[in-house]
Amino acid sequence: MGSTLASYFTGYDSDRLAQFYIKDMTPDMPVCKNYYRVTDREVFKAALFTFSCRPVGGRIEPDFSGKQSSAAKKDTKSGNSKNRALRMIVRNTVWNLSRFTKKGFQKWVDEFSPDAVLVQPGDFGYILKLATKISKKRRIPLIIHQSESYYLKPYYSKRLSYLLYRLNFKRNFEKMMKRASACIYLCDALQRDYGKIFDVPSVTIYKSTDIIPKAHEVADTNNGFRCIYGGNLGEAVGRAEPLCEIGKAIKKCGGVIDVYTSSKGEHLRELNDENGIVLHGAVSSDELIKKTQHSDFVLHIENQSKEHITDLEYAFSTKIADMLACGRPAIIYGSAEIAGIKYFADNDLGLVIEKKEDLYPEIKNLVDDPERQNEYVGRAIKFAKENHDPKKNSEKTKKLIKKVCEK
Repeated sequence: MGSTLASYFTGYDSDRLAQFYIKDMTPDMPVCKNYYRVTDREVFKAALFTFSCRPVGGRIEPDFSGKQSSAAKKDTKSGNSKNRALRMIVRNTVWNLSRFTKKGFQKWVDEFSPDAVLVQPGDFGYILKLATKISKKRRIPLIIHQSESYYLKPYYSKRLSYLLYRLNFKRNFEKMMKRASACIYLCDALQRDYGKIFDVPSVTIYKSTDIIPKAHEVADTNNGFRCIYGGNLGEAVGRAEPLCEIGKAIKKCGGVIDVYTSSKGEHLRELNDENGIVLHGAVSSDELIKKTQHSDFVLHIENQSKEHITDLEYAFSTKIADMLACGRPAIIYGSAEIAGIKYFADNDLGLVIEKKEDLYPEIKNLVDDPERQNEYVGRAIKFAKENHDPKKNSEKTKKLIKKVCEK
């Protein structure tokens, strides 16, 4: 979510932003220069060596060299593993016992002297508790950026460890929402359903894109055509199977899919030339955009198993903004029950296909219909300008922050 949050603060004075984070990596977003990091490893070491005077966490110098590849991220695993709940209970306990907030971190916060706190909730209850605590102690507004549906998801287990984990998480989440001055939602579905439970002033601000649309050139199907997909294909996300299915249909239509991903594994073995796919390694975000604008179609896919649809009901891919602005017709294969795909289907922003048997005829019809391709691109660019413009969304964010601080 780093690029999404950064897009909200485009043009914002970087000296007025500071970020606390817990991932073991070096930040590369120039929108902010003031970073403080504490990692799980540091907290656990401090818990094991109680008498150690070694400091936990510290200020981090960002790396703006551009050498880091944001497209080369590690695969994420499913959150529904049997032992995850127990690990999260242990993690929350150790962080709660940590004394890192009493030394360097507190000094860092005091020196920055924030006027507001913005928190990005994950499924880690301690972070929610920390943000709420800072807001209360300093008597400043708490703004929530809601991009996930962890609180809304149904219980999937009766295991004691899972029930205890969810109880702790929901308690911290509810305390945070009770304290909140405003919420920023990533999509309308999240705003709608969180709004049914929590009475907090809110606004939907979509992910922005910096892409300047390139004129659409209709594919010459006589010489074949190229589609592009870039993103996570880890085994847990389940995209390899539908990608193979759409690859076969595109090959039958005379095309090929260029796939750019850092994912590896035996589950990708069928993503090959025989099934209409050329598998490449990861590239930087800028390079992926360039390749997209030189392709004929841009793809987005999601697994349609019941488990994945339930898990992804509120998912709104960060790639959607770029897809709309890239000037290429979009082909989406997945369920319209998923928020991001529903956005395309409801607004007729691209070809949305939900059934495997419809892949070949639907894609064939689109490839043979230049006028329809141009219509999709025209509407997509219009939505990109209305909902995904960085200046507009930054102004919405500034307006919201100013409003809650004045109150």
